Amino acid sequence: MKRICLRCNVTTQDFNLWCQEKNCPAENATEIFDSGEWFGPIEIMQPVVAMRSAIIYQAKRGGKRILLKVANPGCEEKLRLEAKAFQALAKSRHHPNLPVLLPADSQGSVDHQPYGWIVTGGQSRYYEVFEHIEGDILRNFLLKNAQPWYQHAGWIILSIADTVHYLHKTTGCVHLCLNPDAILVRHDRRGVPRPVLLDLGTGNLPQDAVRLWNDTYTLPAYTAPELLDPARKEGVGPAADVYGLGLLLYEMLAGRPAYPYHLVNEQVLTQHILAGEFKPTGRIDLKEVPEITEKAIQRQPGERYPDVASFVNSLRPNFPPIPAERRPFQFNWRTALIVLGALLAISMIILYGLSLLPR
Repeated sequence: MKRICLRCNVTTQDFNLWCQEKNCPAENATEIFDSGEWFGPIEIMQPVVAMRSAIIYQAKRGGKRILLKVANPGCEEKLRLEAKAFQALAKSRHHPNLPVLLPADSQGSVDHQPYGWIVTGGQSRYYEVFEHIEGDILRNFLLKNAQPWYQHAGWIILSIADTVHYLHKTTGCVHLCLNPDAILVRHDRRGVPRPVLLDLGTGNLPQDAVRLWNDTYTLPAYTAPELLDPARKEGVGPAADVYGLGLLLYEMLAGRPAYPYHLVNEQVLTQHILAGEFKPTGRIDLKEVPEITEKAIQRQPGERYPDVASFVNSLRPNFPPIPAERRPFQFNWRTALIVLGALLAISMIILYGLSLLPR
């Protein structure tokens, strides 16, 4: 087991962690499990992503691959409420861009065990279990290709925007934590990116979630200015998620984040965000897309698109429709046996009828 600083991703093998952030409470850094370690009855395969509120792992339970999401210290309530929100969403209509929640105990049910907890290292750790998804976290995807093909960038954002709009309509809450760590990108057989939103943000918290928001949940570089300014928090709404979507699209178009958080400390970064000091994308080859993107990340909420639907309606005409996914053929043994049994029965009846004919 190692320790990791969730502010700068410094890791250590010996638990002596010295963070590069001046004001980082490194002594409270969370533990991260290594490959081959056990989390109760779950075997860790490898970490997928370390977010500020939770760490997600590829893991195995009973020989079956899963995704395991473990809450970081101080974020237990967020995970519990998120699990209940996933549980409720599954009962209404499961969105294809959201992970499928599994019961915390393999012998239980999602209705009774949407989340679980175990004691490890003398501390209670809360967790969720999801169906396994093969793919790359968007941040890792962008490390390999900082400027993906603009059409793929558009499809990723339109897909995530559809998911966020679904959450707005279904839960009535805003996400507030959209960032490249919260999105996993898989590719279908034709190479089309299919993003999955791994985190429900603060939208699953009570209606006063805005007052509960803090930098424990997400990086300030991906946070709407109205959340960073205490005097304006009461006015937070859907435009804050438009801002998050705009930042993601900006990063893929420009090949860099709008606010280079790795170059300055968080106090200086916050000043830049509150001032709205970002450079243009520089993509003069994409007609209206840069203008739409930069409007989405304006400092004042009133200068952005008022909601996700308005943002999507402006963006969608600039990209071809997202191709429908062709699901791989899955052979169903149960159906095959039923059909085979029926054919056998019909054959027996025919043979019996033929045996009764006069010779």
